[in-house]
Amino acid sequence: MYTVKQIASKLSVTTDVVRYYTRIGIVSPRRDPENGYRYYSNSDARIITFVRKAKHYGLTLNEIVEIINTSLKGGSPCERVYEMVENHHNETRKKIVELQEFEKRLENALLSWESEIESKYEEDLICPLIEKD
Repeated sequence: MYTVKQIASKLSVTTDVVRYYTRIGIVSPRRDPENGYRYYSNSDARIITFVRKAKHYGLTLNEIVEIINTSLKGGSPCERVYEMVENHHNETRKKIVELQEFEKRLENALLSWESEIESKYEEDLICPLIEKD
């Protein structure tokens, strides 16, 4: 059994991370009735480690809780994990394309604006560089 500080140190996370996972119900430490301290088990350590690893694949805490709950009920969540990671991969590829298009738009704007930055424009414009497009 570990205190908050001990389990945080053991897992190389902050005590805030452990407390947050406790607050949202991902782990449920045992409370000492005499002093009210929370004591974390090896099972809690395993769950926190799993959460940290799952976050590396872009999984949300809600998704991670779903995975943990499926596992705790005796089911295998691996097919669902595959679907989740596949969805995140597809979303990421889409965002990359959008970011590449955005980068090109910015690059084109900078190139076209370079020679106009010091030009004089009508006074009723806020910024002609943007408004002339």
